[in-house]
Amino acid sequence: MTLQIKRALRAAWRIASIGAIAAGTAGAAQAASFFDGFDGTGGAGPAWETATWHNGTPFGCGFAYSEVWKNAGTLVLNVNAGTGRCGEVRTLQSFTYGKFTTRLKASNFAGGNTSFFLYTGTAGTPSHFEIDIELIKGGTVLHTNVWKGGVQNYKQFPIATGWQTLGFEWRENFVRWFAVDAQGGETTIRHQIVSVSTPMRLMLNHWRGDNSPDAIGFLGQWNGGGGQAQYDWVKVE
Repeated sequence: MTLQIKRALRAAWRIASIGAIAAGTAGAAQAASFFDGFDGTGGAGPAWETATWHNGTPFGCGFAYSEVWKNAGTLVLNVNAGTGRCGEVRTLQSFTYGKFTTRLKASNFAGGNTSFFLYTGTAGTPSHFEIDIELIKGGTVLHTNVWKGGVQNYKQFPIATGWQTLGFEWRENFVRWFAVDAQGGETTIRHQIVSVSTPMRLMLNHWRGDNSPDAIGFLGQWNGGGGQAQYDWVKVE
């Protein structure tokens, strides 16, 4: 993304933030604003917590600082096939409702997962809430999912590889997943009637499966590959 476009996005985000403050709307329905263009160097930056743990099966790698960095205005989350390390970040800020959009380029190796999602709680328990965009099967399948109280509702769609802009809109009574074209027009991919109101943190991760039955069923067979997932920017409005 050019510096001029990123500046325009930042300006729009600031205007939205000022408008939200001026409106003074209270309560859970008020969506917070957020933007990160991943400029500069170093790790993810002060708005993010970088993971340093291993989630266990079906994850076939452990998250580490070494696999998260900025490069030429993008955030890189790397899967290192040699060391068994991979990358994950999550915002310090929590969100309730809003539109969550990113421009990203998924990795294309078999058995990998490039993600953009909201999450809270302990997986598979009543405390678990989650809204997902996951690019799997070499980046050719878009996995959309919403978890409510530990119960999931997912649908998958074929998708082109390469750079693309994707997002989801989370409101009181629905979640809508969408793609954005070069002119800024949105195409709805999925619209799911669901009521979720628990605050969640925004997360990005890139990992590979451990070739357990669950991992193969979800991601496909991992054949030893690795590589980068790239995120040009992330926006919440």
